[in-house]
Amino acid sequence: MIPDYFKFIRFQDRKVLPFFYLVMCIVLGFFWKNNNFSITPGDSGIIAVILGVTLFNLIYEFKPYWAYSCVIGRVDVDYFADKPCPKAQTFFTRPTIVSLLLMAIYWLLVKICLMLPSAAWGTVCLFAGAPLLAFIVLRMLRPAYVKQVLSSAPGKVRFKSMYQYVSIFIALTTVVNVLSVSPLKESADFSLGNGYFTANLMVAMLILCIIVLAINLAFARLSKRYIFLGRIFLKEIDFSFLSGLPLNALREKKLFVRLLVLLAVLVIWIMLVSALLALMNAPANFEAYFLLCFLPCIGYYFLHLYWYWHDEFLTACDMYLRYEESKKRNN
Repeated sequence: MIPDYFKFIRFQDRKVLPFFYLVMCIVLGFFWKNNNFSITPGDSGIIAVILGVTLFNLIYEFKPYWAYSCVIGRVDVDYFADKPCPKAQTFFTRPTIVSLLLMAIYWLLVKICLMLPSAAWGTVCLFAGAPLLAFIVLRMLRPAYVKQVLSSAPGKVRFKSMYQYVSIFIALTTVVNVLSVSPLKESADFSLGNGYFTANLMVAMLILCIIVLAINLAFARLSKRYIFLGRIFLKEIDFSFLSGLPLNALREKKLFVRLLVLLAVLVIWIMLVSALLALMNAPANFEAYFLLCFLPCIGYYFLHLYWYWHDEFLTACDMYLRYEESKKRNN
């Protein structure tokens, strides 16, 4: 029996709320730890951008998910019959617009939390309030997205290739990574006062790159097949989305072998970057130094996502063809 919309979202919310708390508390906690377990009013802007980009990544795939759910018939959405989505609502529920608005609200939330008499209570309120605010926004967006899916006409292709799709995600993740580690420039372990080519700095940067990559890879296993299927239904991608597998010979190696190769490349790369910056007498800039050192990890993360999402897209295509075949037989 197909559940109605309200019963389905009650079941969905019991999974979504803990997931939001997990993701946003990890992102916020990583910045908090790097900032010497403290948050100051000067951090409001950085935290707002980190949480806003994280929110964008969480809601960006929400409409395709509901497209999959509605078309396949996982939920009864008759409640939204003859309820079109107004143009103004369609505009203001775009993930980009929502994320920009929430950045301002998150900035205000940080300011309010830091006004509390106790810094500890302010931090607790921020960790509790930020994911809850994201969840409330999601609940507000959900009816609008369902109405858009039900009333949408086939649109133009939004993503021409997997390279474009992965690159957007990598760029957003890199922004969060750089902002999250930026407080470490005040740490003695990452001091650039003695120059770039120092053993302590290079070892610390190597460990930092490994930790950041590990956190990114931990979330890389989230399935995308239903998102891809929803985007196929919405005509946002087509079967020309894939264009081969990059470095397939490396992909066929076991994961620990690939990571060992990456580790060797990363060690050499950090030494070369540090030596080059020292010879150039480059001005001290921790964020730029981290980004340069992290480039091999960004490259591997791109490949890792591409390989995994390639398989997920093929699975989504198979599901789509099976659905179309089943629909033809039923007709």
